[in-house]
Amino acid sequence: MRILALYLPAYHKDIINDKTWGKGFTEWDNVKKGKKLFNDHYQPIVPLNKNYYNLANKKDIENQIDMAKKYKISGFIFYHYWFGNNITALTKPAEILKDEIDKKIDYCFCWANHSWIKNWHGNKSGIIANQEYGDTKEWLKHIKYLFPFFADDRYIKINGRPMLYIYNMSDIPNFNQMLDCWNDFLEQNGFKKLYIVEFISSKNKKLSSLKTDSVVEFEPLYTTYFDISKFNLLKRFICKKTSRIDFQDYNKLWNYIINRKRTYNELPIQKGCFCGWDNSSRKGYDCMIVKNNTPENFKNNLKRLIANKRKYSSNDFIIINAWNEWSEGAMLEPTEKYKYKYLEAVKEVHDYYEK
Repeated sequence: MRILALYLPAYHKDIINDKTWGKGFTEWDNVKKGKKLFNDHYQPIVPLNKNYYNLANKKDIENQIDMAKKYKISGFIFYHYWFGNNITALTKPAEILKDEIDKKIDYCFCWANHSWIKNWHGNKSGIIANQEYGDTKEWLKHIKYLFPFFADDRYIKINGRPMLYIYNMSDIPNFNQMLDCWNDFLEQNGFKKLYIVEFISSKNKKLSSLKTDSVVEFEPLYTTYFDISKFNLLKRFICKKTSRIDFQDYNKLWNYIINRKRTYNELPIQKGCFCGWDNSSRKGYDCMIVKNNTPENFKNNLKRLIANKRKYSSNDFIIINAWNEWSEGAMLEPTEKYKYKYLEAVKEVHDYYEK
């Protein structure tokens, strides 16, 4: 069983953010904007010892690796931003890991193939970077960038096949042809073809390619989109229209995750879950907050998820959202409030099932 955490590389300066939000902007700027919206609301969320790290620094990444290994996180799924037309973003952490760090840590990429829009960071509208896919020339440029990562012994492979997650498969025109192009390149260079994992979410609602090898449901947004009752859907609609907070209950969402029966053409299902959610530092009152997300509840639900015998589901990989989504309140990393308790929960559950 390998426990992987989604990893946001947005904590270093980037030219796109500089141009859009001002020189030196990082995701920490959003985190620090968090405001208490009700009495027991934990905002702003503060890293333990105010460790607002910089992912352009090798040492800060090494510290994360040491912490992950100590608490039985097997590896990171780096969000990978490749927009096409020679536009990329937030590449430094993975490149530093590949080129400058020898520490053992499993990792792979999730191609976050969506446009960047301003309203992720508030009520402003407009496109920051548009996702485009291009033709064979663009596809080859992309796979040539990825190839040195695949050649890293630490890059996660399934029977020799580099594992690549796709955030929104349904948005990619000619995906099968692009994948054939990528696999041809890999085989010409002595590698096996890619092992493709589709995210299933409100963006990618169903299996989008017959060439997909596995799926994972992106939580908690899969559950809030597909599983909550009609009453809650109406409530969410009203909240969005009136800029009122959409409150969800942690254990209720986890119950949906654990009791789900959906299958995907008999493909393996990697078990997806989340540690928390509160995106109010980005959205203000126009946000969703999951209440009762305590380390104890997280630990108990994670145990239940691993024990679950859902058809076609596998314990080979447990995918947690997230290692460091601080602006969305989804982080395993230590906070001033909970210290290391979420990471301690992961280790306790891991060790329980590895006995």
